[in-house]
Amino acid sequence: MPNRNKKIFLLLSLLILFSDVMFVVINHYASERSLHESLEKQSQTIQNSFSLTMSLVYENMLQLASFVGNDRKVQQLFLKGKKAVEAEGGGVGGKDSATVREQLYEQVSPGWNLLMEQFDIRQLHFHLGPGSLSFLRVHRPDKFGDRMDDIRHIIVDTYDEMASNTGFETGRVYSGLRGTVPIIAHDAEVGREVIVGVLEVGTSFKTVLKKLKSKSQVESLVLLNEEHVKSTMWPQFINSKLRRLSPDAPCYIEAASSPISINIVRNCSAFSGSQDGLSTFRTWFNGRDYAITRIPLYDYRAMKRSAGHNGSVGAVMVLTDISSEVELHEQQFRLNLIIAVFGFIIIETLLFISLRLAANKLQTIIDKQIAEIVQLKNYFEERSQRDGLTSLYNHRAFIERLDEEMHRTKRLHSPFSLIMLDLDHFKRLNDTYGHGAGDEVLVATANCIGDMARKSDIVGRYGGEEFCLALPDTDLESAQELAERLLEMIRTNLVHTSRGEVLSITASIGISQWDEESAISGFIYAADQAMYLAKEQGRDRVVVAS
Repeated sequence: MPNRNKKIFLLLSLLILFSDVMFVVINHYASERSLHESLEKQSQTIQNSFSLTMSLVYENMLQLASFVGNDRKVQQLFLKGKKAVEAEGGGVGGKDSATVREQLYEQVSPGWNLLMEQFDIRQLHFHLGPGSLSFLRVHRPDKFGDRMDDIRHIIVDTYDEMASNTGFETGRVYSGLRGTVPIIAHDAEVGREVIVGVLEVGTSFKTVLKKLKSKSQVESLVLLNEEHVKSTMWPQFINSKLRRLSPDAPCYIEAASSPISINIVRNCSAFSGSQDGLSTFRTWFNGRDYAITRIPLYDYRAMKRSAGHNGSVGAVMVLTDISSEVELHEQQFRLNLIIAVFGFIIIETLLFISLRLAANKLQTIIDKQIAEIVQLKNYFEERSQRDGLTSLYNHRAFIERLDEEMHRTKRLHSPFSLIMLDLDHFKRLNDTYGHGAGDEVLVATANCIGDMARKSDIVGRYGGEEFCLALPDTDLESAQELAERLLEMIRTNLVHTSRGEVLSITASIGISQWDEESAISGFIYAADQAMYLAKEQGRDRVVVAS
């Protein structure tokens, strides 16, 4: 090979190598970003689920407190007890106070035992006002007469405001989720209604974590920061009621859904004191990849009296197994690397042969090679846009196509709808039949969506077991009809796995229509929330975004 051709060969080789390296780097970065965005979206969904679960628990406690507190006999006994305590010098009172306390206990204890069994309630506590003077702990009738004005702020506020409240507080012995209602009774001596005190119904975070695990199949735990614990609990109860996340961790474990959640979070070191704001961490434990969603935890003072109490008192750590998503990401990187290496070898071979040919044929051959290179690059680009398992658009490519279609729709002022689909109980299917069967279910679902879609529709695998179907020139009514047909097709499409299992699957579907004003994130979020509502309503259904 002449020296001139050698220099050309070396220069072109360096340029091709640089292009291949950039191809791998850019695609790896895009894949990492797509995975990160998917985890952030997942974290937002988890926070919504946690907030909904907390609201339901608080609502149950208020209903139970109101049920007990509206009993007229309970009201009159509580009023009688208050007068007895005041007449006998306050505090624990005397003989008359003890008599009324026993009568009140006998009145409510049978129903209390039923509440503990059916609703997982831990505390039923009568507080005399103003402030918080314990008159009767139904869950511990031998303990009474202590004042808690400085730690039971929710009790003080409920009495002062004569309005019900809910919130989380750490007491001298343990923490709790509390629902409080004022108890008002008719005082015959003054001829009018008077406020007697406050009735508190309390439970622990274990109830919330149990419901969250049942509904979302996630592990979780609640951590309290060290400063908060030491400022509220009696020192002798800290080590007996709580334990540190690790010997040097600045936090204590309040509740956990299972021991594995403690080990995973301890391995990640994701807790950092009173840090505010939703955040997501990734960690690896026992051969599995996990995403940890950190939801800041605020006590009653931070929620109700924000001045001077802005920081969180701990965090709720929710763990999600993301091994399948990480494996897809790594498969995509390996595929890009293989494509780059083979592409470089092929192009280098063609280039070397080209420079060896006679000068009069060189230009013709180079032109042909360039065409082949362009074709090969186009092929690589197409492969990089496709999900390796289902051959649908991957997350990044789907977002790009959706953005292009939104611009076209806005110019033409035509309707544009979006369907988000999530397979029901997919984690359970993977755990039962293995990831191989799960992959076959994903492929079968993708085929169903592809068969239903038109040429103008955009179909993508959004992440894990989630799929998206963008419907240009389609209003909500037509999108809903298509979604119902798609749901029926998935429901009746039995998947025959390679191992001989026959699997029946269902899906939850959410639909939104673009208003030509919302950003792409808002368009997707509306469909995602509708899909989440379909999950909440029992799965295997279609819900249209309001």
